[in-house]
Amino acid sequence: MWERGGFDVVLGNPPWEEEEFFAARDREIAHAPNKSARGRLIQALVESNPMLSQEFGEAKHESEAESKFIRGSGRFKLCGRGDVNTYSIFAETNRNLLNDHGRAGCIVQSGIATDDTTRFFFADLTQKGSLISLYDFVNTEGIFPGIHRTHPHFCLLTMRSWSSGEGADFSFWNTNVACLNDMNRHYTLTAKDMALLNPNTRTCPIFRSRRDAELTKAIYQRVPVLIEDGPPERNPWDIRFMAIFHMSNDSHLFRTRAQLEAEGLRLEGNVFLPPSGSDATSDGVARPSMAVRLSRYLPLYEAKMVHQFDHPWATYIGADTRDMTLPEKQGPHSVALPRYWVPETEVAARLKGRWSTVIAGILPRGAVGHTMPLVLLPPEMGCLAPLLAANLSAFGFDFCARQKVGGTHLTYGYLSQLPVLAPATYDQPALWSRFETLETWISTRVLELVYTAWDMQPFARDMGYHGPPFRWDVERRFVLRCELDAAFFHLYGIARDDVDYVMDTFPIVKRKDEAKWGEYRTKRVILEMYDAIQRAMESGVPYGETAIAARR
Repeated sequence: MWERGGFDVVLGNPPWEEEEFFAARDREIAHAPNKSARGRLIQALVESNPMLSQEFGEAKHESEAESKFIRGSGRFKLCGRGDVNTYSIFAETNRNLLNDHGRAGCIVQSGIATDDTTRFFFADLTQKGSLISLYDFVNTEGIFPGIHRTHPHFCLLTMRSWSSGEGADFSFWNTNVACLNDMNRHYTLTAKDMALLNPNTRTCPIFRSRRDAELTKAIYQRVPVLIEDGPPERNPWDIRFMAIFHMSNDSHLFRTRAQLEAEGLRLEGNVFLPPSGSDATSDGVARPSMAVRLSRYLPLYEAKMVHQFDHPWATYIGADTRDMTLPEKQGPHSVALPRYWVPETEVAARLKGRWSTVIAGILPRGAVGHTMPLVLLPPEMGCLAPLLAANLSAFGFDFCARQKVGGTHLTYGYLSQLPVLAPATYDQPALWSRFETLETWISTRVLELVYTAWDMQPFARDMGYHGPPFRWDVERRFVLRCELDAAFFHLYGIARDDVDYVMDTFPIVKRKDEAKWGEYRTKRVILEMYDAIQRAMESGVPYGETAIAARR
């Protein structure tokens, strides 16, 4: 066989179902709430179940030895990296077994095309034109009855041994084989397309339809990615990503309300202040708690507490959260209370004077948990934070993000490869408004949406506004947000028919609107404003904007 250069055809279903060690041995460990709790339970096995502890140690050693061999053998040059999964090295082996005119087909996890550890293999396939097709499936209809229906995506991967200039045929999110008969679910992507859509990783986006693919490619041809790796790096916003506080590793810095009140600190808004006066040290006795009593403690924001243009979205009541009520949001002194507080000195040391904007939202200065990573701008660009936040909150941006993100977490890697308008864009005039730049037109709306409580006063002052907070008016906020969405659809170069289509890809928004209004109101109003902006640009008559300075 090797005298003929290899195999003509290789077919296979390599092992890729990796059972968690404790799944059938210790349910408490298998279902531990987090890594820290799991570690404590495993450590306790030394006393409670020494035989299982020894078995785990041996299995762990075997797994680590196998991974070390795979990474160091030199045989798996593309997939022998990071946390090795057996399906990926079998896929690479299948390809290597082919002769000059051979083909291989295998069933593997779809991560072969989307995951970071396999990106070198997938990039090599696409750049050499060796990929023929990739058909992705989800098991929601029980294609494989013995596998859980929430199991990770799997795919039919077909490769050729020779190089070709052709693109590959893709189809994602299929629930059964019959879905492949729908040609609207198929689309072609080339190596050039991968470089356009994911220039840093060259991994595969996960479009649901041909129209999604074509529309997204058109957007990327007009709008640059947020950060393109170098050399040279292209980072027009000069941003840096940061997770300020890790909820496990930094937990020794966190204090609860009960702890701080026991130390004599007083709560003002959602900030704990040292006791007033100097009596805290009047007896001259050094106490262990003195450092706590002399520090200001800032709230530790978690992802579940904030939303787009809504920093008081949810508040903690004990260990649970609840949504802030409308009357609470309409009170300019209302604040969201966190679960924990952190010393202000720690926050200052980690932020180092940078203005920060949370992904798609703006917060008061405070601590932030790692589940809500920050986008940090340099001080000289802090005034542009409202523009970036508005862009990241737009439906047009969200549409592109959902072609990349399969879960609920938008990681730095995903975010850096999403299309974001460059800062210079906002220096241009707003063609639908007289005597205003895009920066002014957008920022005034963001200011009113964000500055609804006194805790955001520093943000308002940075924007040059020294008045009181704006009233939380539900209808007015709806209009302002629709105006911003309509404007960003224009700035992204999305045609009206495509705006109509994009809005229909947000079923939850549609369902809530229809339940409340009897129609998809958000879509209708955005389209009306999109048309009004278009008429203003064509006629030269300014867009009939709302009175930004007025309050109801």
